[in-house]
Amino acid sequence: MSFSSEIKAYAGARFSDTDFTDASLTGFTFQKCDFRGAVLSGALLEKCRFSACAFDFARLNDVLCRNTAFENCTFSGASLFVSEFHGCRCTGCNFAGADLTGWVVRSGALEYCVLDGCMLRKQDFAGVNLRGTNFSDADLEKASLSGCDLTETVFRNAKLKGCDLRGAKWARTDIRFAKLGDTAVDLDGAVYLAHCLGAVVK
Repeated sequence: MSFSSEIKAYAGARFSDTDFTDASLTGFTFQKCDFRGAVLSGALLEKCRFSACAFDFARLNDVLCRNTAFENCTFSGASLFVSEFHGCRCTGCNFAGADLTGWVVRSGALEYCVLDGCMLRKQDFAGVNLRGTNFSDADLEKASLSGCDLTETVFRNAKLKGCDLRGAKWARTDIRFAKLGDTAVDLDGAVYLAHCLGAVVK
């Protein structure tokens, strides 16, 4: 099925060979659509909804997303180089293996997503809802997670050296095997970390 800007809702469509370079998409809905290998570089995605879509090995370089929802989408092997997500909600998405160099995330949510093994050094997630997201083996050195909701977030074997965790919300957060060093935490964070290690702050 070919893409037409006149059609606002698509289901089960295949766009792998479609070139969306510099396209402006506002208010579109895509459900179970195939964007694998597609080119969306420089595109503007505003108030769109992508549900169960595959973006594996797609090029989303310099994409600007505003108030857009991604639900249960896959981005394995995709390139999101210097892309920006503003006020977007990503739920249940898999970014493992994606190139997230220069990825900007402002407000919004990355809930129950998979970012295990991702290079996120110096990434600024400040204030983003990261509830339930899996950062196992990710490199978050010198990243900012200040003010984030880390409820049920997983940091197993993640590199958190120099990471800013001040003001974060802690609840059932799996940080026991994270690699810490010069990691900034406030009192609540210190108490939570001590509890995870079987210690008590007195």
